[in-house]
Amino acid sequence: VLVKGGSFEMGTTDPDGEADAKPIHNVTLTDFYISATEVTIGQYKAYCQQTGKAMPEQEAECSNTHPVAFVNWYEAEEFCEWVGGFLPTEAQWEYAARSGGMTMKYPSGNEIDHSMANYSGTGQTDKWKRCAPVAKFPPNILGLYDMAGNVYEWCRDYYRSDYYQYSAKIDPAGPATSLFKVIRGGSWYHSEETLRSTHRYRYMPVARLSFVGFRVAWDPSKVHIAQ
Repeated sequence: VLVKGGSFEMGTTDPDGEADAKPIHNVTLTDFYISATEVTIGQYKAYCQQTGKAMPEQEAECSNTHPVAFVNWYEAEEFCEWVGGFLPTEAQWEYAARSGGMTMKYPSGNEIDHSMANYSGTGQTDKWKRCAPVAKFPPNILGLYDMAGNVYEWCRDYYRSDYYQYSAKIDPAGPATSLFKVIRGGSWYHSEETLRSTHRYRYMPVARLSFVGFRVAWDPSKVHIAQ
């Protein structure tokens, strides 16, 4: 999906929002592409078969259409490079989740329930106790699926809780270094509070988790995307 660049207010002023998502600050992004879904087990298997990489073991109940999990940050970035892209920056991820920086609490709007996303528990459309196949819930306005719930997604940036206090204003790429990498979007395991488009969390880049996957971003000037 082509995401047209622009300026938006990144972060939150919500009193219930976490401190690391403040202060709200203006960010300008250039155009980028981002994959409509999280990278699937089937896609990652094909990559492993063609490159000789080891396929991480997945949950027994997961099929090729589920998002790949148990992939650490380095492996996710290597996959992205293999397809000519990169992990989205935290700013790109939030801008895309908010359909071009719209002021909605969740990718689906200001409300969310189990008809819109796969998260803690089940109900309505959400019949999966754990991970769901990709694209089983409605996309956001840009046509991006599972930006809330299903699996958290690795971002390119290092994580610092105070980064928003000194973030670059144009195409920010995160702090220079940290022990952690950013993850975004909440997951099947977590509560609806983590599904907010401004919500930030982090793990060490070597972590392999059942509720963390990723999607790919591309620079339009450097790669041809087949339509």
